[in-house]
Amino acid sequence: MTLTDFFRDLQKETATKIRQIEHSEKDTLKRAYSCALTLAEANARLKTFVINYQFENEEEEIWFFKHAKPSLISQYIYYCQVYNIEMDRPVGGVAVQRDYLDRELEALQNFIDRRPEFYSYYRLGSTHNDVCYFTRDKFMLGHQYLEPTMSEREPRYSTNCDYKLAKILANEQLEILLKSQLDELERPHEEKGQLPWNTKKAFLIELLYALDSFRAFGRIPLKRVVAAVQKLMGIDLGNYSSEFARMRERNDPTPFLDMLKEALLRRMKRYDDKKKN
Repeated sequence: MTLTDFFRDLQKETATKIRQIEHSEKDTLKRAYSCALTLAEANARLKTFVINYQFENEEEEIWFFKHAKPSLISQYIYYCQVYNIEMDRPVGGVAVQRDYLDRELEALQNFIDRRPEFYSYYRLGSTHNDVCYFTRDKFMLGHQYLEPTMSEREPRYSTNCDYKLAKILANEQLEILLKSQLDELERPHEEKGQLPWNTKKAFLIELLYALDSFRAFGRIPLKRVVAAVQKLMGIDLGNYSSEFARMRERNDPTPFLDMLKEALLRRMKRYDDKKKN
């Protein structure tokens, strides 16, 4: 089996499991823990495969360590961080919660501030250092931040920057979550007539882009649609175009739409089962 086929099948299987957990488990701690375990198992399977795999060429090796592995590991890091943040969350009022979330956001920014060269490389979509950053048996420090775990890594399954990239991707996802939680603290009382949105803002953005792509609102610009939805729901979607860019980069770009379809089909099945009984 080729690396591409193995990773595609593993990714699809793992995404299905994560969607099922996200849909069925309402408790944040239990949900994050179950998702982390699922992704840890997937990573172990991928590691075993790659250690015994001979890359066809340098381009395939770079693809794996720059795109494939970070996309999986970033999800594992994200759910671990969500779990840890919820575990350490203090008991207190709005001010205490706000300070706690602000500190977590500062920690995300500190990670970037200590790695400005590589973060710029990632944000600009650069490729000139890919061989040094994303192939094995290379060591290029330069102005890079020396990672404490570098000496403990598995040389056959690690490069200089694949984990660093995965951490950045996870932090971007976590930033959206933390900012949405801060927004909730700032508006504790829903205005009369507003509709609550009880899941991730990223999911709402995904839904709005899908509706706009289908021309469900005719020729009304997406900007006006977003403004109307924000007012209706009392929610701030922030830089939704940046979230769309992140959607395009994900290996599973439409998790919410997939979950919506599954939920609707389950509801139809329950209705049909009741009619039969």
